[in-house]
Amino acid sequence: MKSLGEVEESLAEKAEPVLGFKPSSKLKRGPIGILIYVVCGIIALFSLRSAGVF
Repeated sequence: MKSLGEVEESLAEKAEPVLGFKPSSKLKRGPIGILIYVVCGIIALFSLRSAGVF
């Protein structure tokens, strides 16, 4: 079984031709990544609320 790091590296290599850059786990754990997660969470909450879930 592969470690999480190996799986993440494999997926990053496969995504590189599509995105034009190699995604890095450092980006996800940095301030930019945290900001992206917060914005996505707020959008998800608004979507669920407008759908009548909350």
